[in-house]
Amino acid sequence: MIWEPEFSKRRRTCMLMVTHACNLNCSYCYETHKKNVYMNVDLAKEIILREAQFVKDSPDFDELEIDFMGGEPFMNFPLIKEIVEWLEGGVIDIPFICFATTNATLLTDEIKNWLREHKNTINLGASYDGNTQMQSTNRGTDKHNIDLAFFKELWPHQSSRMTISKETLPTLAEGVLDMQKKGYELDAALAQGVDWTIDDALIYREQLLILKDAYLKNPVLTPFNRLTRFVAVTDASDREKIQEKFCGTGKQMATYDVDGKKYGCHMFTPLVCGKDKSFLVDAVDWESAESTADEYCKSCVLRNFCPTCAGFNYKYRGNLAVRDKRWCPMVLAEAITACEFQVERLATVDKLDAKDAQHGRTALKAYKALKDFDIEQSQSPYTI
Repeated sequence: MIWEPEFSKRRRTCMLMVTHACNLNCSYCYETHKKNVYMNVDLAKEIILREAQFVKDSPDFDELEIDFMGGEPFMNFPLIKEIVEWLEGGVIDIPFICFATTNATLLTDEIKNWLREHKNTINLGASYDGNTQMQSTNRGTDKHNIDLAFFKELWPHQSSRMTISKETLPTLAEGVLDMQKKGYELDAALAQGVDWTIDDALIYREQLLILKDAYLKNPVLTPFNRLTRFVAVTDASDREKIQEKFCGTGKQMATYDVDGKKYGCHMFTPLVCGKDKSFLVDAVDWESAESTADEYCKSCVLRNFCPTCAGFNYKYRGNLAVRDKRWCPMVLAEAITACEFQVERLATVDKLDAKDAQHGRTALKAYKALKDFDIEQSQSPYTI
């Protein structure tokens, strides 16, 4: 199957900002207000108990995910350790899982052994940006000897997370395939707040085509997520509908800062926005899609494919709805190549199930709408 896994809307995500500190200085990092501040364990327990009760009383949720976030969350490993062991004692009576994304540079042998003992309670994802050179370029450090085999051993179905920077874009395919041929899967995303250009979009298209051909030639490799996204173009009849929201900020999730204050997600915390620009969860009606709908994009055929984040919109442009228009050619390059890959991939399958067939029809329809756009010449919003 080549579509993205469906997000469970029955899961409530409780994000705990366990620290604002980090031991690295990544080139694309949007957390521009780092400090050596840490969440108190007792406060974390209080928040989790409150969130568990909320899930228990809610008709909308069945389970709870507790995300340890930073900064680098393992800067506050004592809290993670105590919370996980406390939860294993049965203090909440609903299904739950703990999760953390980490740069993996602080995982000592002692911490790894502890994680092995508790792997069914806490799931880790590695933040890793490709081959050795790409890692060094993005992370500003030579601490690139990350033990990815450890992650695969404990959580074989958990992908690593790659951020594509302007500097590593020209070696994207090489980095992705290098990891995959070693047996590691990954998801990737373009860095935010970057001055992406038409030239970058042409390079992106080139790199995605290399990956497309590699996956078609070697079906054993799992296609990475930028080529498997569901590409549905917006018909003229749908143009009056409000643009879809891309996440559950403020509804499916809530973020608690080191002091216990509650935000829609981590993007609105002081760590990201600074003390003066951050705002609490109740400052926005998160039920309304209108708050994140960009009028500029209303006529664009890719408006519901184009990845947007209300938090990044707010941080970089001061408005939840206003998207970064420098992304437009990058998104067009990705959409065209993803359509090509999905149509060609499904053409090699002898018998399609209903979901695969529907996915193929949607990709083919999207490709027919997009194939005549010229990445160099076309101007957004992309209309037919």
